[in-house]
Amino acid sequence: MIRPILAAALGACSLLAFALLSGGSTSVAQDAETVQVRARLVVSGSIEFGLRASGRDLSPRSRFFPAGDRATGWLVSSPVSLANGAELQILARRHENRRVEFAVRAVEPRTVYAPRGRFFPANARVGVWLISTPVSIPPPPEPEVDETPEPETSADDSETPTVTTPPEQAEQSTPTGEVISFGHREGLIVEGNIVGDPDAPVLITEYGDPF
Repeated sequence: MIRPILAAALGACSLLAFALLSGGSTSVAQDAETVQVRARLVVSGSIEFGLRASGRDLSPRSRFFPAGDRATGWLVSSPVSLANGAELQILARRHENRRVEFAVRAVEPRTVYAPRGRFFPANARVGVWLISTPVSIPPPPEPEVDETPEPETSADDSETPTVTTPPEQAEQSTPTGEVISFGHREGLIVEGNIVGDPDAPVLITEYGDPF
């Protein structure tokens, strides 16, 4: 939550909370980027706003706060990217006294930064850019890297060739026919009208009564 600044603390300078600033010495963390909210009143009564980051002016696609006198909730701009990789959105809301409060919010991790001087005065002149006090925005966290090692493949894990076992020789079937016990064909097997082993390469076929 953004804590509203006390008007008494601003004193006579409350209407100039957005002041044109000269560069001051600011202690920032390594790789952090200094940003300021910049805003101006346009002829239609809406307020155009953007960011100044490390000397560059950045303009979100959605960057106009609507004209009006009533207090509003927080409106959020489209994101802009900083040189250090952070993505920021500009927050703005109108108070009962018609002043517009600004802040910036990092997209990841979701963090709100409230400049000390962050109020746009109700009696601002059309077309004049006013700039907030600076805030320092750290770079986004590094993405987590999965350091789980991949399983190693050993020689035993390689694909084992399929060995085809030769089929066993089929057992010879035992003939089930009758055995001739007399005549010149004694000892031969007859099954139906087939004389001899029915599984033999050559069969002798008899028609009629073989005996």
